[in-house]
Amino acid sequence: MIQGKEKQFFTADDIMFLTGGGYDIYIYYIGEVSRIMQRPWGKKEKKLSWGIFRRENVWFWKDQATEESGTAIHFVQKKFSLSFKEAINKIVDDLSLKNPEQRKVYIRPLQEEAEIVKIKFTDKPFEDRHHKFWHPVTEDICKSYNCFAVKDAAINGKRVAINKGEMVFAYHAPEEDGVKLYFPERERTERFRNNVSYHYLWNFSNISKCEKLIIQKSVKDMIFTSLVTPCVIATQAEGIKIFNEDVVNKINSITDSPWIWYGSDWDGVQKCKRITDTNNWKYINTPKDLLPEINDVYGYVKKFGIKSLEDFMKLKKLL
Repeated sequence: MIQGKEKQFFTADDIMFLTGGGYDIYIYYIGEVSRIMQRPWGKKEKKLSWGIFRRENVWFWKDQATEESGTAIHFVQKKFSLSFKEAINKIVDDLSLKNPEQRKVYIRPLQEEAEIVKIKFTDKPFEDRHHKFWHPVTEDICKSYNCFAVKDAAINGKRVAINKGEMVFAYHAPEEDGVKLYFPERERTERFRNNVSYHYLWNFSNISKCEKLIIQKSVKDMIFTSLVTPCVIATQAEGIKIFNEDVVNKINSITDSPWIWYGSDWDGVQKCKRITDTNNWKYINTPKDLLPEINDVYGYVKKFGIKSLEDFMKLKKLL
């Protein structure tokens, strides 16, 4: 949370942390919740299709009938027809997040999903669709960053269901033998299965020293950025709490000039501001006038090409 003289800015990360991964938000606006229940908006449905579930400490909702899904913030957006920023402001006010002494704490259920202990996968050569997804990044470049196309995978010994023709990628963290499975064609809440530690920094072990270091929000953005500069790492997610003292010290040990590069939407910018204000770093985002179509480096390169990204980074004095 960024604190100024008159305002407090809450990011989505803050909201999730203060509300038990969003669980308190559902309870406040709905009351009782379950895995399958009546949809909390629109006409009463005959066949129940709506419910919430938890994955990696965040509570998501999903409508089986419409295939819509999202976090508790997106739930508030949809229920009250609000923008993302308006939804955050409403949650902060309604749940008294600015006033800890007034905040009500709800009884939260125990984790229902089994912990992911082991992920195994078998890789395969890139096919046409894989090349198209990563272009202009080549298969060899992907593999150099421990990114592989997946033939099959298993979690805790149970085979992962992969649809016919579906693209799946595996990001391997060799230092801890962890794996992050990426399903780019699935709903946003279903895209990752992961047993890599929260504070892991992708590509950190391959860098000894950089004048300027770019910290990306995803492995995909990191790999695309690497086409312009090798001085790039990635966090596990677009998070704030990733940057504990140990992580900050590790980053400062290899550069005097860290640059956070998260999404250019409101939430991404607020996270950038909080991280850089706390650590005396700098941040950069793709141009905001490209929203909502383009929010990150991957989208930027796909639209404008790698030369345009290089020119943009030179303009921002990153090269």
